[in-house]
Amino acid sequence: MLLGGCAETASSSKPRLAAATPGKLTKRALIRYDIRGRPFPLPVVTGHVAGQPVLMLVDTGANSHVIAGWLARKLGLPMKKLGDIGTDHVGKSIAAYRLDGVDIAIDDWGKLATTTLLATEVPPVIEKLGIGAFISPQRLEEEGDAVVLDLAKGELRSAWWDESLREMADKGVRLFDVDQGRTCEDSEGPVRGLAYVMPSVIEQQKVSLLVDTGAQHSDVFIGSSAGQRLLPQSTPNKEAMYTASGPITARKIANARITTGSFSVTANVDLIQGAADASCPRDGVLAMDVLRSCSLLLGRTRIVGRCAPSK
Repeated sequence: MLLGGCAETASSSKPRLAAATPGKLTKRALIRYDIRGRPFPLPVVTGHVAGQPVLMLVDTGANSHVIAGWLARKLGLPMKKLGDIGTDHVGKSIAAYRLDGVDIAIDDWGKLATTTLLATEVPPVIEKLGIGAFISPQRLEEEGDAVVLDLAKGELRSAWWDESLREMADKGVRLFDVDQGRTCEDSEGPVRGLAYVMPSVIEQQKVSLLVDTGAQHSDVFIGSSAGQRLLPQSTPNKEAMYTASGPITARKIANARITTGSFSVTANVDLIQGAADASCPRDGVLAMDVLRSCSLLLGRTRIVGRCAPSK
């Protein structure tokens, strides 16, 4: 999770979903890009944690569902400290807590099967925005064997992998195919985790990037080989940036060319200090500045992406 330049915003009425077709998979939820009526760059859904209405960030960069510490304390949820087993966006250790028997639901989607969750502290700006949970869409296992995260259409829905793969085959520009990249899985911790790392090219430099819908801007670690080669093209970034451990400073490459598969966009890329968690090596993240027009098919061990042609 990484937010750039986010501030408290001021509630728009929630749109209604059309009824699901009988006999088909029924789990779906609307994604919105606003908070309290103002534009917001990251995908959010509404839902409930222990009966409390809350905004939830749809975050593929989170390898499991996470409750914000401020919300857990507000609800009086018993938090069992696990130690500094978590890491934030820049690889810094953060305290993590285990929550057992927590009812969590996404509006229209319904109750989640997972009731054992992680909790961690988040920057004050996240609390001010009213974001109390981070939903890992690849860990939504209530129905089907995959999830479609349609960021362009603004919809999250359960899916059958094979059927959805056929439907996506000839749609849009190829972002990545099933045989590309790798997954990072954690099946031994208190909560199972899953994340995806994909090959990309930034300004002719090959990189491996975490697919992260919880980040506004794509980035590269300065300490990586690619980061060192990109460093001369960068300038100081004056925009406020936040990770779970707090604000960070960064440098910026303006109007960088980012190519993943056959899809290319021009965007500002951040160069940041830090390093990836050793359990999931990467050079940086592929963020919403690239993914906003894309649809992702998230499987249990694989991912496919297609995007609308860039303008």
